[in-house]
Amino acid sequence: MTSSQATYIRTVNVPLDELRAFPGNARCGDVPTILDSLRRNGQYRSLIARETETDPLTVLAGNHTMQALQLHGPGPCDYRTTHQGEERPCGVCHGEDWSPAARCEVIICDDDTARRVNLVDNKASDASGYDRDALAELLSYLEEDGFEGTGYTDAEVRQIAHAVPPLDTADALADTEDVYREQYGVIVVCGDETEQERVYNELTSQGYNAKVVTT
Repeated sequence: MTSSQATYIRTVNVPLDELRAFPGNARCGDVPTILDSLRRNGQYRSLIARETETDPLTVLAGNHTMQALQLHGPGPCDYRTTHQGEERPCGVCHGEDWSPAARCEVIICDDDTARRVNLVDNKASDASGYDRDALAELLSYLEEDGFEGTGYTDAEVRQIAHAVPPLDTADALADTEDVYREQYGVIVVCGDETEQERVYNELTSQGYNAKVVTT
């Protein structure tokens, strides 16, 4: 009898042509960003695949990771990265012959639970937030090798590192000090990220307190 709750069965590498996406998966993921992470970091999280007596293994969680692995295609690929001065190959194919496959945790459950698992896996992160200071510190450790595989662009990292405090925080500080000080600034609209970086570097080199903003 099929369990009304998810029951773990095994962990196994499964060829992608033996997996199917969850029918009606509503989440629209950033597949290229996930592929960037896979190439840089490897597959650090298993797909969750449901086993039944009649259907192929169905991916309840990790559908876009599966798409990213499909986008990579058979290996080897030419990707190379550098970590602490050492060159490393792709985390997916490792620079060798590779047939597209994914590590999966296989479970059994009923249809109702399968839908709930798919829905909560897609929804749970929507309600999350960030501790900006902790995020900025964590990103700062990666400056030497760059931010590839984190999901953050250089411009986004600069914005996090130099962000203006949230309005409610600034108001609270003003209320505490009971002092109003006028501030004056100039907004420079840049054509692209390259120009934004150039302008920011020029202004900071001249002693200006510049802030990076992306809208």
